[in-house]
Parts: sequence; structure tokens; C-alpha cells
Amino acid sequence: MMEPVPFTVSDIETALLVKAHINTNSQNHIFLKVSTDSRNIEKNDLFLALKGDNFDGADFVTHLFNNGIKGFIVQKDFFQALPEKQQNTLKSIENRVSVFKVDDTLKALGLLAKFQRLRCKAKIIAITGSNGKTTTKEITSTILKGSFNTLTTRGNFNNQVGLPLTLLRLSYDHEWAIVEMGMNHPGEISRLADIARPDIGIITNTSKAHLEGLKNVDNVAHAKAEMFQHMENNSIAIINMDDPRFIILKSDAEKSLDPDQIVCFGTHGNADFKAESIKQSHDKTSFTIIQKNHGGIDVTINSPAPFMVTNALAACAAAVSAGVDTDDIKQGLSTFTPVKGRMNFLTIFDKINLIDDTYNANPDSVKHAIITLSLVSGKNRSIAVLGDMLELGKDAPSLHKEIGKLAVKNKISKIYTHGKLAARIVEGAIKAGFSEKNTMNGTREEIAEKIMKEADSSTSWVLVKGSRGMEMEKVIHTMQGLKNP
Repeated sequence: MMEPVPFTVSDIETALLVKAHINTNSQNHIFLKVSTDSRNIEKNDLFLALKGDNFDGADFVTHLFNNGIKGFIVQKDFFQALPEKQQNTLKSIENRVSVFKVDDTLKALGLLAKFQRLRCKAKIIAITGSNGKTTTKEITSTILKGSFNTLTTRGNFNNQVGLPLTLLRLSYDHEWAIVEMGMNHPGEISRLADIARPDIGIITNTSKAHLEGLKNVDNVAHAKAEMFQHMENNSIAIINMDDPRFIILKSDAEKSLDPDQIVCFGTHGNADFKAESIKQSHDKTSFTIIQKNHGGIDVTINSPAPFMVTNALAACAAAVSAGVDTDDIKQGLSTFTPVKGRMNFLTIFDKINLIDDTYNANPDSVKHAIITLSLVSGKNRSIAVLGDMLELGKDAPSLHKEIGKLAVKNKISKIYTHGKLAARIVEGAIKAGFSEKNTMNGTREEIAEKIMKEADSSTSWVLVKGSRGMEMEKVIHTMQGLKNP
């Protein structure tokens, strides 16, 4: 296992641009890792006390100090609430402790991560987009691991805490780091990109997501493109030529980068990386990747979902830009397996084939999931189990109704929903001519029980999807429990 580059007291002062408020250690005292979790911290770690709406890491400082932790980063108001006796204890020479006082510990976390990123030789691939970030990250990682020592964001560590924690895991042996960037307000991608300084930046797509904070989808595109403002000379921007906001993305990229630094992928047009001869089976997709002015690469990916093709194209463009050869790209694509909760195909038993796409949802991702359900189910019964799509602002009711109409258009057999907004999906379907007897709006448990009761009658394909806050994976857990009581 490659260990992170450790921090000395002097390193921390340089990264934070402050002197230690208390330091009874030497300037060369080493902290092996930076931790924000008081539950999992180890003896030689530096504890950074994050403050949130419902917690304050500073509450654990005294306990951690008493348990042998020798380094802390706290906000300035920490000392105002600390009794003088405890302050004197921290200052006592025999205790050997370093305490750094900052205005904002979240900003300090970013500064430490940026310092780590700049002193390591690893190059950075950063991925953002409304849909497909995590899948594209995992495909890219699977490809690059065949050629390089690679660090990858765990899960969806893609915000102002998760991204810095990923970069703080960098060692001197890592050659590439692949990170994910999420957002729901303007300025967030800019802050993350300023920390990561991407060498390769990918925008998978833009869609109607996070409209509460961004108002309209053009603003979503501009917000995603903030990444390009923090990319250096010789960096590469990779954007989706099929995206309806492609012109916005390209124009924003050109404000910071030269034309030869911009690479496009897509399934039509004059893309630098283009997919042709796409063929889908019940569990795979085969296609040819055509690189402009080069030959084609025949590849296969372990998913029948049509949109996986564009995720694979983006990953391929990044891999070529990183210097990966054709054989390793083909091998990486063929060995990739979908991430849990993201178009993951399961079998409950012989009669139920399940598409677990429960991690999150917005109108475009639900649309693509329904199209995939229709494609793979064929003449078998298809059941769309859909929860609320959150953070859509004032257009939420109409956007849910549109999903109902789409389900009818794609000949979905049954529509079961959970949530007040998701009930509008049923409304939209009925208005488009769908039979009310093939719908229900209920609890996750009621939906699971209904599906399992109907399971013996015929083979079914079941899609389960909804926003993260709806916890739609509980439908699947209940179904599995009913199968194995």
C-alpha cells in the first residue's frame, strides 16, 4: 500500500500560511496523515476539526489530546471557549503538541490538499458532469491501473471535504489521481478545481439537475465549465459533443485553453473520439471507438445501457491523453463492472431481473434508465420503480409528469412510485393513456411486496431509481429479505 506523503510542522505552516499557535514539537515533527474523523484517527495523525451545521470537530479535541494525538487544526473561536487551565496544558512543554489556529478549517483542509497535490508528481484527472461522473471515474481508473500507479476517489468523495481527503492520500509513488467533482451551486467547481489543478478535465454531460441552486440548465453548463479556469499549460479538456450545451462548454473552455487543448467525444459529428457500430445484448455493449486521424478500436463493455457508451468514450479520451496504449484500453473496458447503485444488474431469482440505479436521479438519468429498461426487457414485463427527483425547483411537478409520459412512450408495463413528487409520474402516465391499474404510489416496503407477490406469473425486469434522499435501495433490500426470510 502506498502511504501518503507525511506533513511536518513546517509543511503545515507553509500550506496554511500561518505559524503554529502552539508548538512544543520540533519543526520536523512528522504527522503521517490528516484526519477529520475522531472515531478512526491514529496516534501519529493530525486532527483537523471541521465544523458543520450539526457537529463541531472541536468538541473532540480535548478527548483526542488526552488519548495521545499530537497535532490539531482548529478555528480561532476554539480558544475562546477553552478554559485557561486546558490552554496551559496544551502549551506545556512536556506534552509535545502542535496546534494551528485558522479562520476556517474547511478552507484549511483544501489548502493542505492543494499543497499535497503540488508537491507530488502525480497528474490529476478530474471528472464532473450532471450524470455519469462516478461510472466514468471507475472506467478511467480501471483502464489506467493497467499502466500506472493510480489513486482514485473512494465512492463519491466529490465535495469540498471528499476531494481534499482524496488528494491527501497521494504518495510520491502515485503517477495519476482520478478525482470526481460534484456541485449544486455556482462557484463550487471553481473551488474544487483550484485545489486539484487538473491536468485532464472531463465534463461528462449537463442536464436538469440542481436547478434549485442554478435556476436553469445553461447555468449548470457554465458552472461545470468553471473547472477549465484552473487548468494549466499542456492540460486537456474533454467535453461531450452530443451534449445540448456543447457550445457553452466549448466556448467556456476556449476562454482558458487553446483549441488544441480541447478534445471532444460523442456518437456523431466531428468528434475526436467517436462511437460507431454500437451493438447491445442483454448484458453487454460492443462498439468501435474511432479516434480522429487514427484507426478504430473494437471494444466491449459489461453493460447494455446505451449511455455507458459515452462514459466509455470519455474514459478512452482521458486514457489516450494520459499515454495509455490501445491494448490496455481494450482490457480496461472489458474488465470494468458497474458500480453498486449505478446501473448495476442483479438477479433476485429466476423470474426477477433487477436494475439497481438507486444512487441518485435527475430527469436525464431517469430518462436513460427507462430507455435501458425498455431495451433489456424486450417482450418481458417491465416495472419502473421510481422515487422523487429532488432539487429541481419550481419545475419539479412538470418534470416528474414528463417521466410518466416517457415511460408510456417506451412501453413500460407497470409504474410504481414512492414519494409525493413521484406520484406526479403516475399522473403523467395516466394522462398519456396508461392504465391506472398498472400503477401504484406507496411505501418502499409496499412496492417490494407487490413485486414479489407478482413474481411467479412471468419474468420481470425491474428498474429501481430515485434521488439519494429517497433511499430507494430499501426496495431492493426488502425484496431480497422477502426472498430469504
